Amino acid sequence: MTTATPPAAATRADAPPRRRGALLWLLPVAAVVVLALAGPHLAPHDPALINAAPYAPAAGGLPLGSDTEGRDVWSRFLAGGRPLVLLPLLATLVTTVLGTVTGVLAGYLGGRLDALVSRLDTLLLALPPVLVLLVLLHGWGYGTLTLVTAVAVTGVPFVSRVARAATAQVAHAGYVDQAVALGDGPVAVMAREILPNIMRPVLADAGTRLAIAITLTASAGFLGFGPDSPNWGAMISENMEGVTLAPWGVAAPALGLAVLTVSVNLALDRAITRFAP
Repeated sequence: MTTATPPAAATRADAPPRRRGALLWLLPVAAVVVLALAGPHLAPHDPALINAAPYAPAAGGLPLGSDTEGRDVWSRFLAGGRPLVLLPLLATLVTTVLGTVTGVLAGYLGGRLDALVSRLDTLLLALPPVLVLLVLLHGWGYGTLTLVTAVAVTGVPFVSRVARAATAQVAHAGYVDQAVALGDGPVAVMAREILPNIMRPVLADAGTRLAIAITLTASAGFLGFGPDSPNWGAMISENMEGVTLAPWGVAAPALGLAVLTVSVNLALDRAITRFAP
């Protein structure tokens, strides 16, 4: 006689493989982020030191060859990823917080505030991110404030619209009306009832904001702004002329940027899908 497996037992048996499958999506982004953050400590040579002739081919001490000035491409690649992780993360955090607060206030309070936020969002959405970045770079110079402001000015309207639309969907839900009936004020209702229930679309949009922040940070280096330190964007620009002689000077940082941007976006989206309520 065959005994059927209880549904609860089947669910428990399936849970570990599913969790392991979800965690596998985090491995590429974890590897890239760890490499970018720890890279400066792993570089075999000083990234600023000339080790060979310009555009020298890969050899024993130079696994990816040398760049336009004879510096070790592998060492500069390891040292050039950190700015493309830390700055974009900070810029994305600022953008997401400002956009969420603005969208929740406009969506819940409505009225003139909603109309004003909607018009400002429409105006800022028309601004090309690279143009905003160039204006700020020429006006303020390269710096953390410049890059964060460029990402925030062009990204807050998108986050605000997402948060505003999500807030409008839950603003009159039963649990919100119950909180109002019990005497909770607008701030308490937005913080306790609305905000936790709109985080899934907001976090899903944060992946896109992070990808754009990485792109803008790399673009600043590619355009020649910033300190004379390794940066994947700057490496692509510096080695374009000799790409046929030493392709790794361009290919390595371009591949690093692509893997970082895509893996972070996919991993965040996958994590939200798997673990968000």
